[in-house]
This record gives sequence, structure tokens and C-alpha cells, in this order.
Amino acid sequence: MNIKIDKISIYGSEKEIEIAQTILKQFLSSELFKEDESKARIEIQRLIDKHNIKATILWDGNIVWSKKRILKDIRKIVDEGMNAMSDYLYQFLNLCCGSIAHYDKWGWISKYPYLEALRKFFIKNEFGQSVLSYQPWWATDRIEIVKEIYKFFGLRSEYERFD
Repeated sequence: MNIKIDKISIYGSEKEIEIAQTILKQFLSSELFKEDESKARIEIQRLIDKHNIKATILWDGNIVWSKKRILKDIRKIVDEGMNAMSDYLYQFLNLCCGSIAHYDKWGWISKYPYLEALRKFFIKNEFGQSVLSYQPWWATDRIEIVKEIYKFFGLRSEYERFD
């Protein structure tokens, strides 16, 4: 099921959509829709994380990612190993970080079976770029997530260019 509000589309169960729609309508100002996408994505990400929104929210066709959820998923694989990777984290890596699908999550894990392999992937993705430099300027939600992952892994590369 889905619903569309201006530049925002919401996907999920009927209940998830209803909750997301209520929160977005309550906390997003109409001025936000006059802003550029980069500012809107950060505000939506903040609401997703603050209110634990489970629905998938897209701005102009692109998913706005939960920083809180991705970082929780990274900590989980640090504690439990790569087999503990959530589908959400796999989708983030596959759709946003410069990786091909490798058929499915288990194919991806077989390519990157250890934490050190994941760390190296963030340094140089499958297109030969760092995951951070791979991000488009407007994907501020993703940039914030990747910067936190870089800090978590102790990577220093070029993330300072975004600060």
C-alpha cells in the first residue's frame, strides 16, 4: 500500500502508513516543500528516527534512510557477525553504497564475509570509489549515515569535505 503527499511517497502496511502520515503532517511545515531536497531529507530522517517510523518514506522517488536503524544494524553485525545483517542494511548497501546486488543478501555476505571486508568496502566500493564520495550531493540522509559509519570504523578519508 502507498500514499503520496506532494513530493513524499509512503509505503508500508496500512497502519505504518497512517502513523507516518500523521507524524509527517504534524511536524513538517509546508515551507519544507519549497526547500531543496538536501534540507528536506535531513528533516525527514530526523522524524523517522525520533518517532521510529517503520514505513518507507521517499522524497521525489528516493528512499529517506533511518540513520538510527542503519547504525544499530552496523553495531549488530559487529557484535554478532555478518550473518546478523538485516534486510534493511543490505538494501542500504546495495542501493546506496556502490554495490551490485550479488543476487541477494546472502550473496552479498559471501562476498564480504567479515567485518574487515565491510570496512574495506567503505574505503573502496565495487565502482572503485569510497562509499562517501559515491553519494550525490542531495542525499544528505545517506551522507550523514556514511559519515557515522566512517567514524565507527575509524576511517578518516575525505568525509571532512562534507563538514
